[in-house]
This record gives sequence, C-alpha cells and structure tokens, in this order.
Amino acid sequence: MGFKSTELHTALDGQASPLFVPAGQYLFHCGDPVSGVFVIRNGAVLMTLDSAPHIYPPRKLGPGDIAGLPATLTGTYSLSALVIEDAELGFLPASRVTDLLETSPRICVLAMTMISQEVARMRCALKEAPFDTPTLH
Repeated sequence: MGFKSTELHTALDGQASPLFVPAGQYLFHCGDPVSGVFVIRNGAVLMTLDSAPHIYPPRKLGPGDIAGLPATLTGTYSLSALVIEDAELGFLPASRVTDLLETSPRICVLAMTMISQEVARMRCALKEAPFDTPTLH
C-alpha cells in the first residue's frame, strides 16, 4: 500500500487540532492553496486526481495515514481529498508543518521518505497508463 510511518503520524498528530468531517465533504481540491495537513485518526479519505483517474488510480487513506503533506512544500494541493467515511482527523496548519520540517531532521527525513514513495507510486501509475506517446522527430 505504500510507506506508512507511525512515527511521522504520531509527531504530526501530537501537534494537531481535532477535526470531525462527515462523509461526502472534501478536505481540499486539486489546485487549492494549501491550508495544512490532515492526520487520519479514524474514518477514510479518498485521494483522487479528478481530471485523470485513469492515470492516477484513486487511493483510499485510513487511520495512520496523512493527507496533504506534499502541498506544504509546493503551496497547492496536487490531488483532491474526499471523506468517504465519517472521519476523525488531526489538522495541522502548513506553517506548523514547515516549522517541524525545518527544526527536526528526523521528521524531515520521514516526510521526505513518504513523499518519495508517493512519487514512485505516481511513476508506476504513469508507466501503466493507457495513453499515446507522441513520437519525437
């Protein structure tokens, strides 16, 4: 299923404010400016690339997962996050996540490992995507 870090989840969750989000609500949409990171305590969130589900297969996140972490470095969310089961979350503003990454080498390495695993997942999905590649002349 990918990289899951209990240590990273615990570190972020310890700084997060509790948040309840009912099923059917979006945490964020692809292209939205970053507000923060969502640590999933209970429930489920579906991560999608709305315009290209055939390239990026939807991914279900659950307890122990983190949604929105890459956006703290880019400034915008690259996927949409739809709550598909009532969710108890921890919310951590982007500025607080950035502070943690800058002051804790261990948290930074764990976050970069998680983001690298997501990049690898995306590359595998692209390799298997059914689209035409233009020929170069």
